[in-house]
Amino acid sequence: MSEPVIRMENVTKDYPMGEVVVHALQGIDLEVALGEFIVLLGPSGSGKTTTLNLMGGLDRPTSGRVIVQGEDIARYRDKELTRYRREKVGFVFQFFNLIPTLTARENVEFALALLDGKSGDLEKQAQELLEMVGLGDRADHFPSQLSGGEQQRVAIARALANHPPLMLCDEPTGNLDVETGRSVLQVMRDLNRREGTTIVLVTHNTAIALMADRVVRLHSGTIKEITVNPEPAPVGTLEW
Repeated sequence: MSEPVIRMENVTKDYPMGEVVVHALQGIDLEVALGEFIVLLGPSGSGKTTTLNLMGGLDRPTSGRVIVQGEDIARYRDKELTRYRREKVGFVFQFFNLIPTLTARENVEFALALLDGKSGDLEKQAQELLEMVGLGDRADHFPSQLSGGEQQRVAIARALANHPPLMLCDEPTGNLDVETGRSVLQVMRDLNRREGTTIVLVTHNTAIALMADRVVRLHSGTIKEITVNPEPAPVGTLEW
């Protein structure tokens, strides 16, 4: 494996729930290589989303280190974490969270406009991102005029606005049927292969895990197994 873009060292995360403390993560050690496609697999409550949130700087560990491109983001101040999320990470969630009163292109333009130092023709840049995910001909449609899969692809285009080296995806096909889910996963696989984007995808779906380079199985806040797929399955063959 090449030099890791992410390294988690003995990471724990506790959540106080009244008088009880929930140990969401219990000593996680994990490396993600540059350009890898990794699936975090496990049932609800296994620690998948907590792990993803720590990688993305959306939360801080209780203890341990989260090293991204050589820097421990667990030690970042709030402003540094905001900059890290804005410049280094693209997020894709189960819910599309598009602005309903903006077209597909305008949703992506809005994300571009929020980036520091972003200049030039934002409309053109947004169009190019939509074309990258196969939605160039739907740019002028509003979210209500798009299918679920199309809305998720707009969300992916929006996540690519900062050309992030790392994309974190939390159950991105959770609200989609199988055929539509495959189309979204194909976009992600193409980005991974063509652009070299490192992708970490959370799912409870064992079928989706077959397309990953490696599968990290979590249970009760610990890593139970890491499996390497020497020949990841083509997206079109996945059934769930």
